[in-house]
Amino acid sequence: MAKLNISLPDATAQALRENAEGGNVSAEINRAVLQRLADKELRRIAAHEQQNPPKYSDADLLRIGMGMPL
Repeated sequence: MAKLNISLPDATAQALRENAEGGNVSAEINRAVLQRLADKELRRIAAHEQQNPPKYSDADLLRIGMGMPL
């Protein structure tokens, strides 16, 4: 596991300490970073889909999955 040193404004650090679930600041920061990365990935996927619309709708895919003709 990597160990990082970070700098936060005093007020942010205090709020983090006071609100970290179970007092675990590292876990709270880890959750926040993972959420931020997931948000960025979802935005990347949405931009890609906007530029490259899917060939089939969700309803079409459901019909195909059920072996029904389009």
